[in-house]
Amino acid sequence: MKHNRSAEIAAPLEGYDYTWTNTPVRWTGAALGAEVSLVLDAPRLVAEAALQHAVATLQQMEQMFNLYSDDSLLGQLNATGHLANPPAPFLDLCDHVTRVHVATGGLFDPTIQPLWRSLSDGDNPSPARARVGWKHVEVSTREIRLKAGQKISFNGIGQGFATDLVTEALRTLGIRQALIQIGELAVIGGPFELRLAPPGGYRTRKITLKDSAICVSRPRAHLVGNTSHILHPKGLPFGENWAMVLCRSTSASLADACATAFTMMTRVQIEKARDHIPELDHITLIAEGGETVELGSATSVD
Repeated sequence: MKHNRSAEIAAPLEGYDYTWTNTPVRWTGAALGAEVSLVLDAPRLVAEAALQHAVATLQQMEQMFNLYSDDSLLGQLNATGHLANPPAPFLDLCDHVTRVHVATGGLFDPTIQPLWRSLSDGDNPSPARARVGWKHVEVSTREIRLKAGQKISFNGIGQGFATDLVTEALRTLGIRQALIQIGELAVIGGPFELRLAPPGGYRTRKITLKDSAICVSRPRAHLVGNTSHILHPKGLPFGENWAMVLCRSTSASLADACATAFTMMTRVQIEKARDHIPELDHITLIAEGGETVELGSATSVD
């Protein structure tokens, strides 16, 4: 499971090709540990009204899912072990988590938070690892309840979920063309020809997005001690030595979570998981040596 990426866009946008109909209206800020950039193609008054709604949506996401705020709903859940009457977005996010958790054989697991903290502090990770297990989290419309000692981090899916909600908010207010970056990349309308320049000397990747999102995970982007910030729930070695995983989907939530979990999985396991998540329309796997596996139709350019 992935931890906070500290205001990093995992797949830096080098540029894009798109002809705007209107003078684009832009907004930048930060949310859920990510730099946020919204670019809207709409008449100014329409775009400004939509941006206000999008910013309000981001503020709601912070109030619910900010890991580092004791006042957020997630902070309250982690502090007390239960959350009464969780709002619909919280339940929707938990549904996404359960779906990817099952599809990946338990490798996607937000209850990794105590383990991350233990490794970060240099403590013995065994007691924290014993508490890991999404299957122990009880989720209902009345209450979310954690197993004793459990804590949750949604950093492996939260930015994607926020991207989906902002995208939905913009569409509701009539936006038909937009570029959205909330740690992940998504577009409304299109097609947008995006040029991503991943760090580490990898080739620039040219990806076409139309009403979809691209999410990227790099296991060695940040280290917790000497290990990846993406932690195997059982402490096992990763199935393959992937340096980077890119997932494209109509759902940024699912793409974000899958990109995280797939870094720990073999190609065969990834293909099996994809069978349970048909919203994933393309997966790119890049090994440490630069070898690339394309499960779909993305292209790359030198």
